[in-house]
Amino acid sequence: MGLTKTYKDGTTPTVCIIGAGFSGLCAAIRLQTELNLFSYQIFELEPELGGTWWANTYPGCACDVKSINYQFTFEPNYEWSRAFAGQKEIWEYMRRTAQKHDLYKKISFRTEVTKVQWEDSLQKWSITHKNLNTGEITETKADIVFSGMGPLRIPKIPEEFSAFKGPKWHTAQWNHDYDLTGKRVAIVGSGASAIQIVPSIVDKVKTLDYYQRSPTYLIPRSNGRNNAFWLGLYKYVPFAYHINYKFEYYVHEVRLLAFSTKFRHKIARYGLQFYAWAFRYWHIRDKALRKKLTPQYEMGCRRIAVASDYYPAVAKSHVQIHTEGIQSIQPNGIVLKDGSTQEFDAMILATGFQVQDMLPQNLVFGKDGVDLSKSWGHDPVTFYGISSDLAPNLFFLLGPNTTLGHNSVLHMIEAQVDYAIRGISYMMENDIASLQVTPKACKEFLDEVDKKMAGMVWSTDCRSWYQNENGKVTALWWGTCSQYWSRLRKFRPENFTSILRSQYSAAV
Repeated sequence: MGLTKTYKDGTTPTVCIIGAGFSGLCAAIRLQTELNLFSYQIFELEPELGGTWWANTYPGCACDVKSINYQFTFEPNYEWSRAFAGQKEIWEYMRRTAQKHDLYKKISFRTEVTKVQWEDSLQKWSITHKNLNTGEITETKADIVFSGMGPLRIPKIPEEFSAFKGPKWHTAQWNHDYDLTGKRVAIVGSGASAIQIVPSIVDKVKTLDYYQRSPTYLIPRSNGRNNAFWLGLYKYVPFAYHINYKFEYYVHEVRLLAFSTKFRHKIARYGLQFYAWAFRYWHIRDKALRKKLTPQYEMGCRRIAVASDYYPAVAKSHVQIHTEGIQSIQPNGIVLKDGSTQEFDAMILATGFQVQDMLPQNLVFGKDGVDLSKSWGHDPVTFYGISSDLAPNLFFLLGPNTTLGHNSVLHMIEAQVDYAIRGISYMMENDIASLQVTPKACKEFLDEVDKKMAGMVWSTDCRSWYQNENGKVTALWWGTCSQYWSRLRKFRPENFTSILRSQYSAAV
């Protein structure tokens, strides 16, 4: 445990954490271990913790980052069964971690946060939440709020697909009651989720119609089981485990070079692109099919998928890849722009998430009652994706410009939480009621983001969920995890304005 810190009157701040995924769990654990602070509560919409790893249970669901890098640094797991863990194993790791730190008693499950309102007269947040089991609506006051809702949260389901009257569902809302065996199935979308689902169901279905707007770059994944020797070595010789962890971390960090448009770095991307081409050529010998599966944009512009079983799956005779645009959705199938019609029994929507809707409208109201979602639109204004100049004492986790295309986002989450912990510690040490980042600090951060992004492949002439409607990259961090950490290793009060508790009391 860290040293117990309090305000000058001996009290500690009350903290609300929204979401019990990796972000929320990290915030709760660090409050306990670094500040010995237990005056917090977690609100979770679902009946269990896990966030993305609770919601996404589709066949083949797994992480495309190696397990040794996809875990908390302060909570190593020496027993990952494979190099790339599946959804269930990741969720079980999260559950064990929560149990170890006794977090379950702090989580209110099936609780929907409907409004988060800053009350200047109290220098506190008012959180309105609804118990989905009873319908009861309650209001909770908190000095500090962590938003751990995450970007891959709200499924994107185009309205036109409601015209299909057969069974249909989004990948994040998998229907486990429907048996796909012997069925004619359609999958709409060809991103990471679809690439994992196709090999997992291809041998069950009668036919698979696969609607691909744009192909994805693919590199192979070696995912053999970790044998007893290595599991024992990692468990009983932690130094060996630490070396492997650091090796994987820096291998992923170096990969960022492949996303730079600088001439000296293009060699790295062309090398990776050749690797992907050779992998595709080896598995797909049919020229027409290979053409359909060959991206026509710069590698790295969109997320690179990692899979070794995808190409053999789509090459099967009962799989048909459609690259023509969709003209209309019918009650029993799809009509393409070339006039062809396909009928099927069930539809799976791998249509992604509303990543650019950083916050739902009418949810977070900051200073002067400003709705942050409406103020931001699709162009959010923050300081390192963590703080908004409109929202005192509110810390976003995996907020704007902090997700990654090259490494594990858990490194980013830990850096953000530790920065927030240092900020909260500063508040208690100096008896501060509220901290608000300055517009100047936000502008300097965003100006640097724009400048750095101009030299990255994500800003080239292609569209992806990394970008907003104007083509500006608002989802990704431009640099390495180490660069992000180095920027946040110290809490700098000069980037914030503050109100002392004594000043506030006098004013009231």
